Amino acid sequence: MPENKDSEFPYYWTLTHPKAFTKTTYRRIRRCLSFRRGVFGQKLEDTIRYEKRYGDKVAPMIVEQCVGFIRKQGLQEVGLFRLPGQANLVKDLQDAFDAGEKPTFDSNTDVHTVASLLKLYLRELPEPVIPFSKYEDFLLCAKLLTHNKEEGLEELKRLLKDLSAVNLNLLQYICRFLDEVQSYSNVNKMSIRNLATVFGPNILRPKVEDPETIIGAWNSETSILSMNFMICNPV
Repeated sequence: MPENKDSEFPYYWTLTHPKAFTKTTYRRIRRCLSFRRGVFGQKLEDTIRYEKRYGDKVAPMIVEQCVGFIRKQGLQEVGLFRLPGQANLVKDLQDAFDAGEKPTFDSNTDVHTVASLLKLYLRELPEPVIPFSKYEDFLLCAKLLTHNKEEGLEELKRLLKDLSAVNLNLLQYICRFLDEVQSYSNVNKMSIRNLATVFGPNILRPKVEDPETIIGAWNSETSILSMNFMICNPV
């Protein structure tokens, strides 16, 4: 009989005495017994399909929860999305969501921790919001934008129309929210370009990453995300 390494109690004893579980063990068992993968690292379309039971959603529930909290508590936070949250708390929240729990945020919750959690969710999508197959197309569009803004915008609109509904919905949701964030840039110091710099690698990234690729694509990713903010926020 295997031992429970997180507890001083025998494995068989913890199965009938839940209070003997550590939080880590409890979450591990819940994940093993669940047929659903954790929300982090799960395909976007699978998450949206699963969450339809709770009503139509344009973004995963974890994204809506993070955005809703930051809207209420953190839009004026200096360095929002640039400054890191508390790594141990980010990991604890990730584990909780992956175990199927519904952790709540309150006035004592660190805004930067929730912001880091949101970035982590986007970063861990197995296929980014802008899919790998579209990466080169979007980079070429960014170069076109620098030479001919009008043609570049038309090409960008065309590329966005080619995205699947779930990807486009999430991209628009994120861009509209980040537009709200930058509207407080005189206080939080996060301009459109600063936000695009932070979110670019989480939304648009190559399948194989290396330092040379990252450096070469940085300006293009920032340019594309900056233009997306405007396109996704029609007057």
